[in-house]
Amino acid sequence: MTSHQPTTHEGVFKRVLWLYGAYTLLSNAAYLLGYYLLPEGFMRGSPAVAVGRLAATGMFWSEFAMTLLVNLGWVVAIGALLNLIQVKGFSLGYLWPMSLGIISGLISGTNSFAASDLRQYNAWEGMARGISIGGLEMLAYILVIASTVSLGVYQYRSWWQQWKPTKVMNLRDVRLSRAELLCLIGGILLLILAAYRETILATNL
Repeated sequence: MTSHQPTTHEGVFKRVLWLYGAYTLLSNAAYLLGYYLLPEGFMRGSPAVAVGRLAATGMFWSEFAMTLLVNLGWVVAIGALLNLIQVKGFSLGYLWPMSLGIISGLISGTNSFAASDLRQYNAWEGMARGISIGGLEMLAYILVIASTVSLGVYQYRSWWQQWKPTKVMNLRDVRLSRAELLCLIGGILLLILAAYRETILATNL
């Protein structure tokens, strides 16, 4: 069994910064693409938009619990589990926030939200709402994913490798650093805060 190497050697905080930067760049580019080149409502009715309404119940605490469950389910079932696999040292978990950047940019740029019309908000109010809900959720996802890169117990030598990956360590041997633990806890707390803010907006309290 070969020795395990983390995806990056710069530390969790640099992983967070470059991943957040990549997400922001992709999101902004997709926003402009959607705004200028695609028809309004282009993404409405898509699975990506429908997922955002899975937690809708109309009652504050039940909707808050469902929103939090959905958000935690996304980050655990997709982001953290993808981190189990690396290709040439690149964690597949990184692809999750990057893809969300493209999807969220297209939804915003084409005004495709299922439960709201962006034209009802001015730029000042809209920015505050977006950053305090979706922005917090994405930062939380990135914190969790960046802090669990060391879960990468399976390695592919190339993107085109067709055979089974190489197991480089056992999952029980994974040890998160203090900084990674802080980022993981911070990400979970931000998910709770974002779910609370989203529920307040959805239930008009």
